[in-house]
Amino acid sequence: MNEQTISKENQPQQVLEALSDILLVLDKKKNRIEAVKGMDEEGNLQTSTPKKSNLLDFMRVDKGDAISNFFSNFWRRLNDPLSFRFFRSPEINLDEVAKKLQKAIDHPTPEGIKLLDALEIKYDNKLNNKNMETNQTSEGTAPATESRPHKYNAQEIDWTSLEKLNLNRELLEKNGQLEKLLKGYKSDGIYRLEGNFDGVVMKGDARLSLRKVQDKVVVMAHGVRVEPDLKNQFYGHSFTAEDRDNLKKTGNMGRVAELTNYSDGSKVKALISIDKLTNEVVSFPVDLIKISEKFGGVKLSPEQKAELLEGKQVLVEGMVNSKTGEVFNQHLQYNADAKKLVFVGQGESQQQAQVEGIPDEFRGKVLDEKEKKLLQDGEVIHVKDIVNKEGTKLYSGYVWQNKESGRLEFDFDHPNQEKSQKQTEKQGRVQEKEETSTNKNAVQNGTVKKENIRKQKMN
Repeated sequence: MNEQTISKENQPQQVLEALSDILLVLDKKKNRIEAVKGMDEEGNLQTSTPKKSNLLDFMRVDKGDAISNFFSNFWRRLNDPLSFRFFRSPEINLDEVAKKLQKAIDHPTPEGIKLLDALEIKYDNKLNNKNMETNQTSEGTAPATESRPHKYNAQEIDWTSLEKLNLNRELLEKNGQLEKLLKGYKSDGIYRLEGNFDGVVMKGDARLSLRKVQDKVVVMAHGVRVEPDLKNQFYGHSFTAEDRDNLKKTGNMGRVAELTNYSDGSKVKALISIDKLTNEVVSFPVDLIKISEKFGGVKLSPEQKAELLEGKQVLVEGMVNSKTGEVFNQHLQYNADAKKLVFVGQGESQQQAQVEGIPDEFRGKVLDEKEKKLLQDGEVIHVKDIVNKEGTKLYSGYVWQNKESGRLEFDFDHPNQEKSQKQTEKQGRVQEKEETSTNKNAVQNGTVKKENIRKQKMN
């Protein structure tokens, strides 16, 4: 996994703030691990000893960058590229990782080979003929269509790479996320990922997605960032003050950006948004966006559709809440991360409650039509195999809809039974207290009576 968050146990905050890794190289002729400083005009690598004291001199690989985009240009300029192997290392433990990689090369062991495989940037030059993934991660391709529901085949997934992150197929199937991943989307929630390769701890929170690399479908981890990187260029686009303000307020930039394909220098027009769960900058090509004819029961005009394709906010009036029948007006905008129209300034759960009624999923668990119908009718349902926030355990509980907010609520105990049980327990405690008091009085009365009889006999 090339996009995992690597950290020491006692420095998780620093890792989340590091948005890029240091680029390391193994020169097969020297047989030595070095850090890449750059490349001269003749295509010769400039390298140096990988030490944290020289961090500012080294080239970096963005954790979210598509490897093919970065290396298609880098590889093309490099003299004799087959003489090198490239690796990535987090700056937080650069010295340690570099030493372990060198040890694995000098004295090969099964553990060392695993470490090399985990951190190596495997670049296939054949990827150059593919279109640029304009998403900063793996979400730049077109969403699955109705005629082709799955973008990936589950049988092609490298499940070994997933297990290295303390996850497995069964967990993703039970919480309904595998289906979403196979269609080319990210997971709905954040997973706690943990792995250990020859003593190097890999740990962090991330969303998951799939990507095809060298004829294998691998699971990619999109690490959680403290804040979106809006200071540096994004595929050649420099964010203006207005861009940054819009992205922070609504999660959408609000206009079309011209992005540069690093492999061939071509330009791609795209919309840019922020992944609200990871703070990752995400883009989606305008040419691949499909705006439906209707939204919320309202037919969109050609002018509205055109403005939505430009990334603008569009007011749509007369939409109908499918649950209550209430008519409402709201601004819509296309979100590059969700790959769909969203309400501006509202959470996804509110959007689903207003237009779609009950959401299709709850905490990653897919709800069937029967369950959704029961929830819509005000019933409480029991849901099994819900995944915890760390993505490591399954649990069960009761779910119902809050009529005021429209949101789904959860508790481990049935809300009605819990209330009844508390009343019963309260009554039981009162009765027990009364019985205890009665017994105590009876004992006291008996003692007094016996004492009086004893005194009479003595007299």
